[in-house]
Amino acid sequence: MTLPGTGMRTFKSPLEKTQATVGRLCAAVCVLFVTGTARTLADPRCVACHPGEVAAYAQSSMAHSLSESAAVPAGSFQHDFSGTKFSILSDASGITQQYSRSGHSGSYPVAYVIGSGKHAYGFLVRISGHLFQSPLSYYSRAGIWDVAPGYEKTSDPDFTRPVTLECLLCHSGNPRILPDTLNTYAPAPFLEESIGCDRCHGAVESHLKNPVRATIVNPSRLAGAARDSVCEQCHLNGEIRIPNPGKTFADFRPGQRIEETYTIYVSHDSGNGQVKVVSHSEQLALSACARNSEGKLWCGTCHNPHDANPQTAAFFRLRCLTCHGASLEASHAAPGRDCVACHMPRLPARDGGHTAFTDHRIRRRPSEPAPPGPAGLVAWREPDPALRDRNLALALVAWAYLNQSQAEMTRGYQMLTSVEGQFPDDVDVLTSLGSVQLHIHQPTEALRRFQKVLVLRPNCASCQVNAASALIQLGNDSEAIRHLTRALELDPLFQPAVVTLSSLYRRQGQLAQAAEVSLRYQRAMSNSDHSQ
Repeated sequence: MTLPGTGMRTFKSPLEKTQATVGRLCAAVCVLFVTGTARTLADPRCVACHPGEVAAYAQSSMAHSLSESAAVPAGSFQHDFSGTKFSILSDASGITQQYSRSGHSGSYPVAYVIGSGKHAYGFLVRISGHLFQSPLSYYSRAGIWDVAPGYEKTSDPDFTRPVTLECLLCHSGNPRILPDTLNTYAPAPFLEESIGCDRCHGAVESHLKNPVRATIVNPSRLAGAARDSVCEQCHLNGEIRIPNPGKTFADFRPGQRIEETYTIYVSHDSGNGQVKVVSHSEQLALSACARNSEGKLWCGTCHNPHDANPQTAAFFRLRCLTCHGASLEASHAAPGRDCVACHMPRLPARDGGHTAFTDHRIRRRPSEPAPPGPAGLVAWREPDPALRDRNLALALVAWAYLNQSQAEMTRGYQMLTSVEGQFPDDVDVLTSLGSVQLHIHQPTEALRRFQKVLVLRPNCASCQVNAASALIQLGNDSEAIRHLTRALELDPLFQPAVVTLSSLYRRQGQLAQAAEVSLRYQRAMSNSDHSQ
């Protein structure tokens, strides 16, 4: 259902809304962001010594991950599931997207375009310093406008989905999110708009002072896990990612193993023959080629963003022949055969709207089933032993919320209670424990942990909402209102606080106050500001 007069969706609890915001919705935001469009193609300091590499990289999709505009046509369409009419204006001045539904309407100028258009374009709008995902995508291959992935069965698709740091890290150059916020960014949100040299090669300052091999990261010279981590940071989304204590996703640096910063958890792919958009590393690991190579086969075996040669069927065939040239049957040995078309066909992406991606499982016969992935939720690579139970417990609870699995929630909760003593000031552990306790109606225990989080992070709007949710279960509405009011002081566009406070006022019969909260939110959300 929607909040009257606002078009905002309500959840069973405010906490569920918060969890959905930072979990499932972020995953949906990321779906289209694996190919790129941008203005800044590479660090200009690299050009003087590496002009060929920079010029070749400029032609790659990674170098085109984000821009302020794109050559997309105007258009319109009806989203039948929600009854929403969308229209798109596109000209030399920019792109504006509009919607109307059940008497509600909105118009938003696009601040940033995500994607090279190789498969699709996604769009971001900027409102009062916040970045939100547009519910629209332009599917370049199909030449159509439609809703973005994740909005297909949404009853009220609006421009309210927060774009978090995790979502942007692989699709922009150095996003600048403000501390303790979900989706509020600096006036210049990105130090670079597109993915730059440092994403794969690390910081260049030491190399500029002493330009030798030892002062720059070359992924091909790294040990297996560190080498693969360079690619996996953007090409292995997994099901759940859990940061280590005190770390954010932005702390990963090329040359490290990803597990030094966060753990990626994967699960069995039940996509009925389809692939996921961000699952290239998972697929490749299932291939006989990778399994039989003893770790030698990696992304760089076939892909080199600095290679100026066209990425044609013949280009990739040469890669295949380096290993299979001596063993091919006569029928396969003829020049011009397209290895990829047969053994790596394009398949529909089950989480990618109107898109299809190359199947990296490299099956001998495409009709044969690929080897199954892992059953349940498992670490792609295990973190430090001291963090294994902590990270897995957090992943299980997050997984349980996304998949409504009581068994996984129970398992994760039991693990969390056993490790809490080792991580007494760990905000993620405390928040996850409190979330489960709120879910199983233990508000006193939940509040105790949420209050401890507020001591550690007093300026966190979602933390204020969590405390308010526990207080509501305890029947302490007045104190809950205080926390919710504080949350909106910290972030006037934090929708869970708006929904919860409005609902609380209405339940108390304070309809004027409820209407005022909703009206302030509507006014704030209409204050679109096109990023400069």
